[in-house]
Amino acid sequence: MSLYAIWSYLAAFWTTVVLNCLQPVNWKQCLPVQNWLFPAIGDLIHATEPYASERRILQSLERSDGLDDY
Repeated sequence: MSLYAIWSYLAAFWTTVVLNCLQPVNWKQCLPVQNWLFPAIGDLIHATEPYASERRILQSLERSDGLDDY
């Protein structure tokens, strides 16, 4: 994972989670941290490359119709 991707995740986390959880209106949704933070960390660890399975499927298709540029 590149440094830019890590920075993007951290910036998005800061603006959406931290700043919104500072408001008392959102405390009810933010307080059960184990319900949303730990699954999100697991998703981030397993998301090594977005759309990797779709990319593999498209690359495995035959290019026999001659309509593409390959």
